[in-house]
Amino acid sequence: MSEPANALLRFADLKARNIVTNWPQLKRLVEAHGFPPGYMLSPACRVWDASDVEAWLDARRSAAKLAHANQAAA
Repeated sequence: MSEPANALLRFADLKARNIVTNWPQLKRLVEAHGFPPGYMLSPACRVWDASDVEAWLDARRSAAKLAHANQAAA
């Protein structure tokens, strides 16, 4: 899902991409799994840089592949 370098994602975009399903899940991802916290664009609008979200997803994919390879080698 390549986005322009300065693309911003809202919560609905994260839901549409099946990254999260609800706000409590998003909070857990931020606190326990290093998901980017985003920032407030206005008092009622939190956004995330698409490049930060993609980097987080790529890191998760890489970690999963490494864990799978280590499991297969054991």
